[in-house]
Amino acid sequence: MLETGIRYADGAPVEIRVRQRGRRIDVDDAGATVRRAGKPPGWLETAQAVVAEPEFSFNVNRAGVVFVPLVEGRDVDEVAGRLARACSALYGELLDLAD
Repeated sequence: MLETGIRYADGAPVEIRVRQRGRRIDVDDAGATVRRAGKPPGWLETAQAVVAEPEFSFNVNRAGVVFVPLVEGRDVDEVAGRLARACSALYGELLDLAD
């Protein structure tokens, strides 16, 4: 798990999981963002829209994991930082849905 320096609106750190398997590197939030927000109604559509924004360009699955697959040679720290920012933004949007 990487500590990114990015925080959720509640002050908790956004941690990003990085796993390497051969040349493939999986970078994700382990589902923490959606879980932390409590999966309010409409969470999946909102999550898909937020993480697909051009500044992020990530994926989210039905389990609530925000992720991106990489290949060796990519700047993992830069991608992890962007993914953490996407997760922080998503958390805020999901809290708005819950209100």
